[in-house]
Amino acid sequence: MQYMTGKEDDLFYIENETRQRLYYRFTPAALISNFVPLIVILHDQDGRGAFNFEYKMWNVLTPIHEKDEAVSWLGTNGDLAIKELLQELIDRIAQEYECEEHIYLYGSGRGGYGAMLHGILSKAHSVYVRSPFMQADQTAGSDLKSLLNAQGSFPIFYLCRDSDDQKKREAEAFIQACGQFGIQVRTDLCDSTEGDELEDLKKVLNMLEKMGT
Repeated sequence: MQYMTGKEDDLFYIENETRQRLYYRFTPAALISNFVPLIVILHDQDGRGAFNFEYKMWNVLTPIHEKDEAVSWLGTNGDLAIKELLQELIDRIAQEYECEEHIYLYGSGRGGYGAMLHGILSKAHSVYVRSPFMQADQTAGSDLKSLLNAQGSFPIFYLCRDSDDQKKREAEAFIQACGQFGIQVRTDLCDSTEGDELEDLKKVLNMLEKMGT
């Protein structure tokens, strides 16, 4: 597959050979140190307040998905272009900014599903999610548990569970599956800034820095 990158309307985009595009915003770290990771922020249907987020020593990638029905960052109706384009984008930026060992993802709801999915696929260091879905609606093979195994390299999952009974059951099943394969899941670091996504992101990144990740 051939890809191009360009800029349009103050946003960048990556495009495949069928001219399907994924738009995104990318801000390199303002300060350079020995630890300059990449944070990929994946929005849910109504979680678009972080599009202009920037944060000192972090490279910040915010993909922009315009189709709410496919905001799980996988795709719909068998069309996996979004999944493929986002994986290519993460790989390109990680290589260019030499942070392949320091890839992190953040998301909530369906964006949380996308963060977990792409965290696994990109072999990220850590994934921090709030109230995530564990399976994309009506998409065969999209259950995240099916991607786990004992041989692969997996992120540390920081998982903040939802009060919804169905989501709680799905989260517990995922945590149990991770335990069977020795994959780390943390559920004890879920402090939040109620209603303020930008402040919440800052707290999460500060926590990750303090954890020495």
